[in-house]
Amino acid sequence: MLTPLYTIAQNCERDSNILVTGGLLSPAPWSPDSAVYNLNLACINEPYNQSVTINVPPTFVYQGTPIGLVNVSIPTTDGIGNYPAGMQYTCDPPNCVFPASTLGCILLHGTPDASNPSPDTLDLTLTASVLTVLLPVPLPVTFPGDPSAPDDHYYLILNPTGQCVSATGELGSPFSAVRAVPNPVSQHTRIEVQSTQTGTFLFEVFNLVGKRIYTEKVQLYEGANQFDYDASQLPNGTYLYSIGNADGKSTRRLIKI
Repeated sequence: MLTPLYTIAQNCERDSNILVTGGLLSPAPWSPDSAVYNLNLACINEPYNQSVTINVPPTFVYQGTPIGLVNVSIPTTDGIGNYPAGMQYTCDPPNCVFPASTLGCILLHGTPDASNPSPDTLDLTLTASVLTVLLPVPLPVTFPGDPSAPDDHYYLILNPTGQCVSATGELGSPFSAVRAVPNPVSQHTRIEVQSTQTGTFLFEVFNLVGKRIYTEKVQLYEGANQFDYDASQLPNGTYLYSIGNADGKSTRRLIKI
């Protein structure tokens, strides 16, 4: 039975739902079978917070044999790689040592500065050590990826200033809600927009390196709106779509399957 640790680090929030799903990390990593970017969207010059829960199992499989696990630990500095300049991480417990059968917490926080290129997609790495009851020397592992899911990744999307979602709505956006249905999509998807304005807006689709691959002007009215987008010609993968005008815009992810 897993016993969650009490929260010590300020604002680091554990996701107890991971006890039901049985996953190792929450939010879950991107994987070929679940190509979803679960980390919060980050933006240049805007504060960022992301809690990651580690569900530390009681055993570790070494050379095909399960053996008792003592703890999983990461360095208090340089244990996480590839995150944006201007950000840092802290742990709960503060020493970043997570005992077996507990829920540990890592908080990625700070403000990405203008030295970061954007838009960009960053592949975060977490270098850890696993201490077992039988092996006196800690084993190095990388999460996500080793040892059981080498194709999993923690992708963090970094956008320019003004293209993030805050607790009170999207910053600089004339919309209260934007979504694509269905998403993931194989052919056509319906873009549903709840607008606070009436007028002409620009709808755009980008790949993850920021190249615009589609643009269209759409007429929206105050209240609920919808229009179709044909995604059938897109290669499978993840894209960003945005809709906006001079007063601001909203950006969302679109997954083509």
